[in-house]
Amino acid sequence: MASKDLTLRVPASCRPSSESQKHRAFSESVEEYVEGIFRLQKEVDRVSTGEIATYMTVSAGSATTMVKKLAEMGLVEHTPYQGIRLTPFGEKVAKQLTRAHRILERFLVDVLELPWDDVHELACKLEHFLSEDVIDRMDKKLDFPATCPHGNPVDPDAPDHSFRLEAAPPGRLRVVRISDERVEFLRRLDSMGLRPGTDFEAVGSTSIDQLIHLVVNGESHTVGHEVARHLWVEAVENLA
Repeated sequence: MASKDLTLRVPASCRPSSESQKHRAFSESVEEYVEGIFRLQKEVDRVSTGEIATYMTVSAGSATTMVKKLAEMGLVEHTPYQGIRLTPFGEKVAKQLTRAHRILERFLVDVLELPWDDVHELACKLEHFLSEDVIDRMDKKLDFPATCPHGNPVDPDAPDHSFRLEAAPPGRLRVVRISDERVEFLRRLDSMGLRPGTDFEAVGSTSIDQLIHLVVNGESHTVGHEVARHLWVEAVENLA
């Protein structure tokens, strides 16, 4: 049977292994590491290979191999025994990814009405495949939101005067942002009514076991180190 002369063709960008499909400068894996190191730098100035391995849930050997690759690409500086830090170029890439991630989370919640506690992983996947132009259009559609649904600033360079709950004195506080976006962690906070913008009272703590006692919407709760470290707050009385 003679083959038909079909004029229908798949677009070049959809063809397997098409060069035009490679619209990003780096692989998804490279970008995830860069973004991960950027987050870790918020905790410590110089990041260790072990900390990267723990954060990325990979072996120390895998982390070491990737760090060497990132250094060759000009994304990180690695000084033996002195740690790892993103280069200015690496920081630029990380900030673009962070902005894309937070706009995507806001779009998924505000437009698609997905649960605020279950969009982090989806945004992690999508951020690698959408162009900056598409992200900019989403940003405009959302009327340029200042934060993601978890309170983290869309602009990574935006001033942030919040502090960890573990460093807060007793008194009236307001949730500003949440730095641990795992679904189980967010659901734990949600069960206590702790979302960005929520006012509550820190009534005291126990120094031995690092427990902090809170009153949220009239109900008493006790939280431990993980919540106290990843819940960022501001004092209500200091607000205009």
